[in-house]
Amino acid sequence: MCLFVGRIQKNQKLLKIPLLCYFLDVIISNASYEEPSVISKERGWFIFVDLDAFYASVEILQHPELKETPMVVCMGSLQGRGVVSTASYEARKYGVRSGMPLRRAISLCPGLILVPAHHALYEEYSAKVYALLRTFSERIQKVSIDEACLELDPHIEPEKMALAIQKAIKEKLGLPSTIGVASNKLVAKIACDLAKPNGVKVVPKGTEKTFLAPLPVEKIPEVGPATVKKLHTMGVITIDDLAKIPEQQLIEKFGKRGRYFHLASLGIDLSPLELESKPRSMSREVTFNKDTKNLDLLRKELCGMSQTLAEDLKIQGLVAKTVFIKLRYSDFSTLLRQLTLTSPTHNPLEIASCGILLLKANLQKDRAVRLIGLGVRNLIERNKTRIEEKEEKN
Repeated sequence: MCLFVGRIQKNQKLLKIPLLCYFLDVIISNASYEEPSVISKERGWFIFVDLDAFYASVEILQHPELKETPMVVCMGSLQGRGVVSTASYEARKYGVRSGMPLRRAISLCPGLILVPAHHALYEEYSAKVYALLRTFSERIQKVSIDEACLELDPHIEPEKMALAIQKAIKEKLGLPSTIGVASNKLVAKIACDLAKPNGVKVVPKGTEKTFLAPLPVEKIPEVGPATVKKLHTMGVITIDDLAKIPEQQLIEKFGKRGRYFHLASLGIDLSPLELESKPRSMSREVTFNKDTKNLDLLRKELCGMSQTLAEDLKIQGLVAKTVFIKLRYSDFSTLLRQLTLTSPTHNPLEIASCGILLLKANLQKDRAVRLIGLGVRNLIERNKTRIEEKEEKN
């Protein structure tokens, strides 16, 4: 399996970890975040940076022979049940897209090159990009692993600054990027989407509404397929059409989102930048090519995922108080179990031992497993833990 990077020997004893076991049926979010702090400084130019085909670009840095080839970074099994995480632009020409089953992707592009995902590596490069962007501005929001938004002084030359940022990312880290610049985050994001790949788009202040007017309404963030259908029934095809609908009518139709849609159609976004927030949970999962009852295989996958999670925790300077597993059986029924440690950890062996303990306690051996996942939650900063330990000793 592509996520496997290490394992505990079959006869190796589990670590004796003091823990409080709370076997709870809980729904565990894969990406929940603490309430961020916001910056209230004077608004300037918003520069939205998007790393082009990020996972694929990182893999090409490791394997230059993949450059200009149709390739995808995969999640899950490479033999059948996996999905496309990221597709190179060469693969996208064949219709291959993120989230697509691998079998479908291969049928569209028979010569497609499949590369397993290496999440720790992507996190490492993401951190390097973020550190580089901070040299341009302390006012920065990390939107996702491959996106960030900066706020710069209103008196800068926006296009010149965007090109300097793009050049620095390429020359210092070898990664291609696209940048959108505008008077607010919303318009900068849309400008960035339109400039892909490897482009720069600046929307002059005062032209936001004109810039957005001819675009399809689905270009507005948070306007998904279901919302698009409702808007189309109202005769709304473009953002200009949306701008002509009275705000109250949109609120009656869509609730609180109606006001957001109204302001967005006018190119208005008053939201400030948000300071970087720390994740409260991390997880990895593997879907098997064939449903399995093999306990050794399940343990092997847990050990591999524990290595990846431990690396992610170390990169972000975090430790975990809780470990959880996810089991999905062949009938798609899903089981989630967790245990809480008395002492937080980022040790891969401890995380693996917790996962294996949960597996043994909860696995229904007569049922075949389709998917197994391992995760950590209740994350805290490692330095904070050390301070607390010192206080307890004193």
